[in-house]
Amino acid sequence: MVRNRKAFTLIEVILAISILATLSVLVATALGRALKARTKIQAEVQDVSGLRDAVKIMRADLYQAYNHYDFEKEIIDSAKKTTPARPGQPAAPTPPVDPNAPAARENKREDPKTDFVGDTEQVNFVTLNNGRFLANDIQADFVEVGYALKPCKNLTKDTSSQCLFRRVQKVLDSDVTKGGTESVLLENVKEFKLRYTGESKKDWQKDWKTVGGQDDSVKGIFPDAVEITLAIERELQGKKREYSLQYVVPLHFPNNPPKKSANTTSANGAPPPVVGQ
Repeated sequence: MVRNRKAFTLIEVILAISILATLSVLVATALGRALKARTKIQAEVQDVSGLRDAVKIMRADLYQAYNHYDFEKEIIDSAKKTTPARPGQPAAPTPPVDPNAPAARENKREDPKTDFVGDTEQVNFVTLNNGRFLANDIQADFVEVGYALKPCKNLTKDTSSQCLFRRVQKVLDSDVTKGGTESVLLENVKEFKLRYTGESKKDWQKDWKTVGGQDDSVKGIFPDAVEITLAIERELQGKKREYSLQYVVPLHFPNNPPKKSANTTSANGAPPPVVGQ
């Protein structure tokens, strides 16, 4: 008795192997594309996040920029000034001095020197955005901060690029542009530009220097806002990609001295003369 045995023919086996091979190639290609897309998306997210974080740090520093102007001292100095007597009016009597009274102790008052010096490529100023990392760290409530572009060696690749540096000086000195320690804030920077505006200016300015500048109208005066343009460029999968941000940061409290009006008081404290009388 002959039994019928069912089996795959050679053509069926070859066809099955061809289908499996095709499916394997398609799956491998899809996985490769997915991994490349994942790497690309991660790099883009990392670049954009680093760019936003750098702008956030600059925004926090500029928002809390500190311009020292003591209104209390101005009021006290103004009160100490003696008002000159009018014609025909006797002068105010001088209080007697007790020779046995102890000498008054005077504490020398040192006002902090706070300046704002910036141009299109760098900026240096004093800010209240000061994080204290150690409990016993002796420092003031305000620090000097500076931003500038300098070449540096990248951490991820053995290459060099333009990097945005942040400088911090914990002790205020006579020069707001020097001293302190620098740290890299952002790599692969293609563009870093700054512009300034204030109450005394009608348009954006390329520089703003409260000291050492040629513009007398901004001496001792902090700007009202700073425009930041920051862009990075990175080569990814053989293509160069650029990401940029532009942000206008207002200074929370410029604390600028009030403008002196010509019709308020004269230099000796007396009211100005009235013309026509």
